[in-house]
Amino acid sequence: MESKTSIDYPLVIITISLLAVGLMVLFSASSAYAYLRKGDPYFFLKRQLIWAGLGLVFLWMGTRFNYRRYEKVGVPLLLLSLGLLALVFLPQLGAGPNGAQRWITLDSVGLGFIHFQPSEIVKLALVIYLASSLVRKTERMENFVNGFLPYFIILGAISIMVVMEPDLGSAIIIAMIAFVVLFAGGARISHMIYALILALIPICFSVLEVGYRKDRIMAFFRPESDPQGAAFQPLHFKIALGSGGLWGLGPGRGKEKLFYLPTPHTDSIFAVLGEEFGFIGTTLIVVLFFAMALRGLMIARRAPDRFGKLLAVGLTSIICLQAAINMAVVTVLLPTTGTTLPFISYGGSSLVICLAAVGILLNISKRGLVQPNPDGE
Repeated sequence: MESKTSIDYPLVIITISLLAVGLMVLFSASSAYAYLRKGDPYFFLKRQLIWAGLGLVFLWMGTRFNYRRYEKVGVPLLLLSLGLLALVFLPQLGAGPNGAQRWITLDSVGLGFIHFQPSEIVKLALVIYLASSLVRKTERMENFVNGFLPYFIILGAISIMVVMEPDLGSAIIIAMIAFVVLFAGGARISHMIYALILALIPICFSVLEVGYRKDRIMAFFRPESDPQGAAFQPLHFKIALGSGGLWGLGPGRGKEKLFYLPTPHTDSIFAVLGEEFGFIGTTLIVVLFFAMALRGLMIARRAPDRFGKLLAVGLTSIICLQAAINMAVVTVLLPTTGTTLPFISYGGSSLVICLAAVGILLNISKRGLVQPNPDGE
């Protein structure tokens, strides 16, 4: 029966479920914050609904557009994303909290309501580029200099630009996504280990050079040493999750979102969900992301060509790796880093890219179920 349909209903149901839960939890997490900061308790919800609408348009377009055509535009897409990444350093365009420059905003031309994060676009562009390039370099991946090294240099350049914003968390996620695609594309584990060792040197330097990053690492290992400083956020993650118990306090009844958890509607939203919906609610979200990962890998396995397989692996990694890192941070399994939870956290750039990724996955799935038609839609 599955071979007669062109719609991957399990993936659609998983995506819509995550999006619906995300909008509900976002309103609960952001309403008090939005009312005091913006004068409108629906401020973040209304914006997220707009981004969700735009993302669903991209999802629909992704299902209609033959994914094989992306293979020809891998390099231009990567160059375009790098150009956008460079624009954040222009004072007229770059914006972000506490002096950081992570978003492009059009305030200077009277379009301040338009702002997006280029590092999210880089994730998608890099996956498309790697998948298209690895198709042509299968045999050369056994050689470090001619195979793996050029990708490592490109990844290093991207990571340096993202770290300079500064956004070390996004740089690490981008690197992890790239490593997953490279591994699926035939890169040797030994080459990846060498690259990881080389990358640890600048990562350690970046952590030690920037005070708040060093403080977060120390707070992770010894939270009792600075409970009102760097350890404040992870300690309140634990309080929120512990307060929720099995069933949670109920929608809207969480207390930690009331200015104990910084950015409760973005990085900390999984803690809000845990406090209000308990262990059952957080387990449901984990199961949904796990199901999405399995579905993405299944789509990759039955994709009709190598490009589709690598592209599906990369797109699945964009969503599920970031989700895993966010949930690991909130459960204090990893040091605190600014990583949002896909489909759940407030953030237009992430939401649109994730929905677009699902759209492409649906197109790959469709062409893995029906007879390939390279020239058709």
